[in-house]
Amino acid sequence: MASRTVFEVLDETASRLGSKPALHQPLPKASGKDKYQIYSWNQYRDIVREIALGLRALGIGKGDIVTIYSETRAEFYLVDVGVMTNGSISAALYTSYPMEEQVRNLRIAQPKAVIVENEKALQGLRKVLGDEPLDAQWITMTGAPEGVLTLDEVRRRGRELAEREPRVFERMQAEYTSQDVAILYLTSGATGEPKMGLVTHSAVVSNIDMGPTALPLTPDDRTVVFLPSAHIAQRVVLQLLPIRMGMP
Repeated sequence: MASRTVFEVLDETASRLGSKPALHQPLPKASGKDKYQIYSWNQYRDIVREIALGLRALGIGKGDIVTIYSETRAEFYLVDVGVMTNGSISAALYTSYPMEEQVRNLRIAQPKAVIVENEKALQGLRKVLGDEPLDAQWITMTGAPEGVLTLDEVRRRGRELAEREPRVFERMQAEYTSQDVAILYLTSGATGEPKMGLVTHSAVVSNIDMGPTALPLTPDDRTVVFLPSAHIAQRVVLQLLPIRMGMP
């Protein structure tokens, strides 16, 4: 069994490839050469650390579930790995489901935080929740709705925590091992009622460590992502395996 956590795999790649590109995010209304925001492997790792520390500063810790409701975008990758790096459990919702089903899954998972793509997603979930809100911290990836934390604010709190307690990240990493749960998967429902399944860091890393045997990819290759990030194939093959391979 793999003895590394998801963050350790990212850290290995960042140490090896550093300033080389990791993620290319299309920019809205792009023109000329500035069509993408590019994150290097060092930036990927550093932002993930900030998110993990920021969640810890909010009182979210090992074993707590954090739900992500977002289309596939760079922020999903950063948040997803950030949640796992905190020792928390990342649970992504399928954005194509009706809002009533999203809320039902939220009530089952009972997350400590819900991270949504934008204000529209926030309002949609809250409207269906109605008079029975979740006891959870709400965070938006983009936009700044009044009274709701933004991802930038979470990152800022993470940096502040690191400044106050220089060894806090090392202590967080020592709290969990590869045998702890990393992801709460929600199946797509193609074979019946959607099901939930818990997967450990070890299981995830074992999968991506075997990836090169089937897909001999390198940092010189590229992927284009089109599946929803809640999908297990997207999560493993197009998000996590490229981290292992150093492929943008």
